[in-house]
Amino acid sequence: MAVTDDGDLAAKMRLLRNHGTTREPDEMTGEPHGQWYYQQIELGYNYRMTDIQAALGNSQLKRLDDFVARRYEIATRYDKLLTDLPLRLPIRQNDASFSGLHLYVVRLKSAEINKTHRQVFESMREQGIGVNLHYIPIHTQPWYQKTGFKSGDFPEAEKYYNEAITLPMFPTLSEQQITEVVTALQRALS
Repeated sequence: MAVTDDGDLAAKMRLLRNHGTTREPDEMTGEPHGQWYYQQIELGYNYRMTDIQAALGNSQLKRLDDFVARRYEIATRYDKLLTDLPLRLPIRQNDASFSGLHLYVVRLKSAEINKTHRQVFESMREQGIGVNLHYIPIHTQPWYQKTGFKSGDFPEAEKYYNEAITLPMFPTLSEQQITEVVTALQRALS
């Protein structure tokens, strides 16, 4: 689902979601051909959701505030339990901005641990913790490398990649599971 309060952006989104086609006469070139006619005026894709996806999304919207509130509780708990570990915790703004806290990404203080990023990651996975990595720098991906990008082009993105680990973060994460994640991370770092 995508929402915006910008009319021009909304029109562009509607256009792109349907293969870039329009049935609006004022958007077409040439003479009108009737109600059956459409024109592809942009390169778009099939970004339309199914009716089932729409119904599920609509029902989930009713729970959004609860989901976000729970994510804040989990993040606050992680912040408290992880504060003494050799990690950089996510920065949370205390101003008018608001995040849904989709991810909780910690960054290893590599100089303070005797393990590689990969060793910590694999240790967590071996302990049954579903950590992940968000995100691998796009310029290191094969498609982009074929277009001329290479490793070293964006050193800060690569540094982030070598330090970042995403901890489990979902509304039904229990207090016991949070403790298990933290304990596993303590083991992985020691």
